[in-house]
Amino acid sequence: MKYCLLSLLLIYPEVVWGGTFELEVPGYRAEVGEHKAKGTPRNVIVISLHGKEKGRSHAGNISFAKQIARAGFTSYTPQMPWYDYSAPVSTSYEFLDALVKMVAKNGQKVVVAGHSQGATYAFFYTTDHEPPSNVVASVLLTPGHLIHRSGSIQKATAGSVARAKQLIAQGKGDENRSFVDFNKGGGSGNKSITTTPEIYLSYFGLDTSPNFLELIREARKPIFWIDGEKDGLARRLNYVGIYKTVREHRQNKYAIVRGGHVSMWKHAAEPVIEWLQQFE
Repeated sequence: MKYCLLSLLLIYPEVVWGGTFELEVPGYRAEVGEHKAKGTPRNVIVISLHGKEKGRSHAGNISFAKQIARAGFTSYTPQMPWYDYSAPVSTSYEFLDALVKMVAKNGQKVVVAGHSQGATYAFFYTTDHEPPSNVVASVLLTPGHLIHRSGSIQKATAGSVARAKQLIAQGKGDENRSFVDFNKGGGSGNKSITTTPEIYLSYFGLDTSPNFLELIREARKPIFWIDGEKDGLARRLNYVGIYKTVREHRQNKYAIVRGGHVSMWKHAAEPVIEWLQQFE
């Protein structure tokens, strides 16, 4: 596995650690933001994962990471493959593995947080995948892209899923095509995306993508699940009911904060900061 700008990291590490750096694993390369802890850094690092469309620079993501950093927890905001569906789910895990190994060099623990689709994949990273042992928990800020729960997503993407399977059967699984994404929560409804059939099915195929409803019952590590009090998605999909199926860990927690699906992000940092302290 190789890292972009490796020579700079070895010779002039301050060049990379001063705000953003690029990280590369086979099949994917992206920018990562670093938000250094204020004062003496705590022994827990937070990786904050964005949701659909706007990527790592979403104002909510940056605000959350900065609030966490001001409390002493160095935070990272990577651009993840589901921003443009440029790599499959498995590569997103490899990318996070590489990031964890790069930034947690002195025995620090790592908590992976995420908002909306990022929350779902923060959880998948710790349960559908075996992360490095110093990854200790995940924070789920109003999970999204629950394809096994959402009839709306299934209906909107059914044609694309069928066409992707057909293209793979024809030996065209690695050729770029246009498919449908669904993001009603962001106000955009159906959206056309360009990716390969194999990548598309890793995120949208009911039989080829991780099943949140099943994996939540097998959660390997503690989770902190936070919803917004005005989040219609959380009500429609009965997030409280789903949380009650979580495999029990002593540190598990559920909370509701002010705001809707997106605006809740700016109110989530305070309870997260309090919860993180138990992992030091």
